[in-house]
Formats: sequence, structure tokens, C-alpha cells
Amino acid sequence: MVNYKQYLKETFNHYGFPLTRRQVIQFIRYRDELLRWNTHINLTAITDDKEIIHKHFLDSLSILEHITLKDGDSVIDVGSGAGFPGVVLKIYIPGIRLTLVEASEKKVSFLKFLIPQLQLHQTVNVAVLAERAEVCARQQTHTGAYDWVFTRYVATIADSAVYCLPLLKEGGKWITYKSGVRTIKAEIEKSEKRLSALGGTVETVITNAKFDRSYVVMRRIETSTAVK
Repeated sequence: MVNYKQYLKETFNHYGFPLTRRQVIQFIRYRDELLRWNTHINLTAITDDKEIIHKHFLDSLSILEHITLKDGDSVIDVGSGAGFPGVVLKIYIPGIRLTLVEASEKKVSFLKFLIPQLQLHQTVNVAVLAERAEVCARQQTHTGAYDWVFTRYVATIADSAVYCLPLLKEGGKWITYKSGVRTIKAEIEKSEKRLSALGGTVETVITNAKFDRSYVVMRRIETSTAVK
């Protein structure tokens, strides 16, 4: 791309996410390190400059058209991979307290390298856990500790509920990014019993045609100490 910086700024602005000078620098560095590390470890199949902006950066931010993340909110990104959506949300809203959970040691190495490169360690808390989410859900430090849980991968709601809902404070929300609309209803129906047993409920399903993305928003409505 002839002028990646200009395209980045104009595209973000077009979609309603204007960037500060600092954020522009951070997203460019993110792209650079993602591609550099991707030559050694499998971080992403998306390597085209425009697609990185649209399918990683803007897709991660797209939920902000529907929810409000505030400074001081505790956020956990489960199965963070290369940092989507957690790192992107942290760049855009530096005041959130972010925890990234990733079981792959290679991807954790990338995340731990990336955080200081983006100077995110200079803002409010950001932590990277080299751990399986199932283990985190059983640890006192993390149980009932978060305002928001985000997942952006292919695991079903029923399979993810056992380790996502226990992480939430009462009234906290878990948002899972989904593709398409037709299969979501069936997936929700299959998860209802498990969600209920864990003290959770589906609050709403949001469809964002602009980004070709859907989100299922779930809320923790009561304390559940058991991880089943």
C-alpha cells in the first residue's frame, strides 16, 4: 500500500472511529509486528494491509457502536490469540483494565512483546495470562472479577459458558462475536440450560450490517460458585 498511514486514518474515520496521533502510531506498529511475527509463528491468515484494518482492527472495535466501555472497566479477552479484540479495545480506550488469556505459549510471547511496543504498559493495568480459560475460571483472583468478557473465536456459547460466565461480576456482560445470523438462534437455544445453571442469560443479539458481524450479549444475573 502506497500510504498505509493515510489509509488507516481515513478508513477509521469513515467508520466513525477517529484516531489520535498516538493511536495511529500504535496501529501501524501493531500491523508491523503482527506481520513480522507471523513469518515465524501462526498468528493470522490475514496478511493484506487493508484486510488487517477491516477484519482485525475495525472488526474488534465494531462492538463499540453498541456498548460503552468506560475508563476503569475490568475487561478480559478469553482466547485472545494475537490480541483481537482486547488489544485493539485497549488502544482505543486506554483506561480500561485489560487481561488477555491465551493458552498458546507462542502467542503469549507475541502478546508480551507487543504490549510494551505499543506502550500499553504505560496506561492502566494490562496483563497477559498464559493459561487455559477453564483454569482461570476456577481461580479466586479471576472469579467474579470482571465487568466484561469478550470472545472472538469459533467455540459455541454452550462450550464457552462454563469458563466465561464465572469470570463476570454480578451484572457483568459477556459478548461473543459471531458471523452470520441463521445459526445463532439455534446455538442460543442449545446453550440456554447451561447459561441458566451458571447464573447467566442472553440479554440481546445485535447485528451490525456495516461490519457483517453479529454479537450475542449475555449477562450474569446471580452468583454461581460452581464451574460445571
